Amino acid sequence: GNRISRALHFTFMRMVRSAVVVVVAAAHLLQTAAQDDGNPHAWDRKRRCDHAGYSPRCGPCDGIGGITLSDIADQISIPNCEPIKTDKPGKRPVWGADFTETMSHEILIGKKTDPACFQAFPGNVSTGDNCYKPQDCVLTVDFKVKNAMKIEANQAGNAWGIVGNVSSIIYHQGQNMWITNHLPLGITQTICTGPREGGDKAKPPIYPVQYNWVDNLFFVATEKLDVEYGVGSKVLDHWAFGPHHAWTDPTTGLIVRMWQPFNGLQIFEPGTFHEGHDPAAFAELSGDGKSAPKLAQKATGSTFRIKCTDDGFPQPPKQEVETPGAPHRAAVADLQRAHTRVPRSHFRGDGFSKMSLVLNGHLTRSHPSTRECDMWAVEELQQFQVLMLLLRDPALDQIYQNGTDNRRLRRSVMELQSQWKKINAVASKDPELRRIHRDGHCHEAVMWYVHHLSQEARDGLKGKITLPLLSYRRHEKPTTEGTHA
Repeated sequence: GNRISRALHFTFMRMVRSAVVVVVAAAHLLQTAAQDDGNPHAWDRKRRCDHAGYSPRCGPCDGIGGITLSDIADQISIPNCEPIKTDKPGKRPVWGADFTETMSHEILIGKKTDPACFQAFPGNVSTGDNCYKPQDCVLTVDFKVKNAMKIEANQAGNAWGIVGNVSSIIYHQGQNMWITNHLPLGITQTICTGPREGGDKAKPPIYPVQYNWVDNLFFVATEKLDVEYGVGSKVLDHWAFGPHHAWTDPTTGLIVRMWQPFNGLQIFEPGTFHEGHDPAAFAELSGDGKSAPKLAQKATGSTFRIKCTDDGFPQPPKQEVETPGAPHRAAVADLQRAHTRVPRSHFRGDGFSKMSLVLNGHLTRSHPSTRECDMWAVEELQQFQVLMLLLRDPALDQIYQNGTDNRRLRRSVMELQSQWKKINAVASKDPELRRIHRDGHCHEAVMWYVHHLSQEARDGLKGKITLPLLSYRRHEKPTTEGTHA
């Protein structure tokens, strides 16, 4: 039952690959898996120390990690740490079977398997490139009645490769996990999955981590540590198991800080741990595990449901789509169209205005809700484009990039963010520049919708969002300084 997993991974940091450790024998399995990866990013002992197999063995202030957004070894902020003593720890670490943690600051670290980091879930090795996803979370645990945990996460946009934030709600009950992402413009995406150790489909789905996982931790030292996110200087007991490190209040045993170099950083604000929970948190789940969240079910589900059966449970492994982060994958027809660089005759017009008129006609016929370009604010268009970035199929852009096609995405997300901010400020001071800026966004937004989303994704958005139409006006360069053509 709940005591079968072989890897101790902090559940709230692992999101969909949470694991249970309840036997001492599992320690050897985890440590071997962690160290056999060869530490490919050359992280030093401050950033990574696996507590066993290291010579000398991990000691005070080793393996403390810190705030980082990169695999690059020296791109990390290691907090100040002062050893106090290595004997006589305070109260052992405490977890609970029924509690609410109202503020957890985290950086989730997970394997990068897609450009937008949709599938960035922590694994048991550090090989390959990783995603770094800053998020603030509320964690609710009920292992007495519903036998489930719930995570409400607000992730910074750069965790997704976009501008803006994405909020998520994650349920883990038994061997089932549901992840609902609330995207811009009211679009939702729910993933149904049975998380497996290391993502190995040959292994059975794993259960949520249990309250007694802390029994496996070994005492390292008492340390004075400058805890991140404004918590400040604290004297804490440092505990470790494999590459996992935890710092606790010696008086209460409550966890204040945790770090695992390829799973993430987590800071619990003092005073935010509360025994018990609001029953409403699990109102959609039944104690017998036979009810799925409403957004996972076909009748009441999200805009996009991924790997979900009609009643909202994970599909069997053989039926799962191969790429959970890109449910709306390009079909053969989409790929063929991407390879076609010259528009077909019925998509052309004689001149700029007529071309816009023709293309707008196609948009209004294929989508039930459209709005003229001059009825949009620039900020609205940018929000629309954020959604297109989230839902795009990278396979299409790969075709455009290989052929230096004008439809290709030309800038990274961070470059886009910086550029939009600067141009918004300049354009706001001049009415004509504001129109030019807006019209340019309309054309780019439509291009992303038509050429970077699969037909399946576009069909899923029908009736859910409003499309901008193309501007009919062609803007020329100023003829003289201070005037416009």
